[in-house]
Amino acid sequence: MLNPPLSSQTQPINDHPLSAKGRFNRLSYLGWYGLLSLTCMAVLIFLMLFTGIVSIHNVNLDTPMLSAFPGLMIFAMIALWFATVYFQIVFLIRRLHDLNKTGWLSLLLLVPLIQLLFTFYVLLAPGTPYRNDYGDVRPSTTWEKLLAWIMIILSILMMLFIFVFFYYFASPDLWEGPTQMIQNTTGYF
Repeated sequence: MLNPPLSSQTQPINDHPLSAKGRFNRLSYLGWYGLLSLTCMAVLIFLMLFTGIVSIHNVNLDTPMLSAFPGLMIFAMIALWFATVYFQIVFLIRRLHDLNKTGWLSLLLLVPLIQLLFTFYVLLAPGTPYRNDYGDVRPSTTWEKLLAWIMIILSILMMLFIFVFFYYFASPDLWEGPTQMIQNTTGYF
């Protein structure tokens, strides 16, 4: 018979995903990271549209309030950046807790060469399948799983696109192709 604390697979009652306490498995981590990315994109698009609308409708007005608006836009973008970095660190700490590691390991992201290996470790390492030092196992919700798989598919497509893009522009054969076509076709005129 299993010990009750080890066989407990329930979600904690007071688990709040935006706090650093608790755990995120791989899919929950990617799901919340995807939600954060979509939210940041939506806020940036809103800020750019709002700035554009205010700028278009108030072109001829030269008031001090409107002249200060681009500065406010910069402060809003800086605030958005700080909020995004904060939540990325919170999600990373929760993911490290699922691996039964301390959140202080998130400082490894500041080391440039180790950063890539650490990111792969966080994304690929399986969490502890039982209660660890940081709490019970937190199962992924359906929307977290769906958003995580969308993020995985988009990441693979982006890597494929980047590979094709660099292959096309780094290949000397493809660079000489249009030049040779122009030279060959101008000979008839």
